[in-house]
Amino acid sequence: MAEKQPFMKKKDLLIVAIVLAVAALGTAAVHFLSPKQSTDFAVIYVGSEVYQIVDLNEDQVIEVDQGNGTVNHVKVENGAIDMADSSCPDQQCVYQGEMSMENYEKRILRNWIVCLPNQVTIELALAEE
Repeated sequence: MAEKQPFMKKKDLLIVAIVLAVAALGTAAVHFLSPKQSTDFAVIYVGSEVYQIVDLNEDQVIEVDQGNGTVNHVKVENGAIDMADSSCPDQQCVYQGEMSMENYEKRILRNWIVCLPNQVTIELALAEE
């Protein structure tokens, strides 16, 4: 009667263990070394087109220049966004003030800042959307 061979030899088990360890290390490296995505962001629109997606954790001033003398400046500071100034005549967009994750529920337009004359809008991206 022939002797029964083991299902896997020690060498085979070692190869499987090494492959699994390399896969686990690769997965951990991708998870820990990949850049983290911010969940606090806003979208600036000109008309119905996306002009720019803005990280609210990065202080900056964005110039929305439509090339015809129509200019808006959007300011991001300390996790809040607002229309700093605009070439529109009535400045209602500027008077709407800062918008952030902490205050949008108390605002009249909630998660929007709107400049109707220049057709520039800012939408605060909410997690549930």
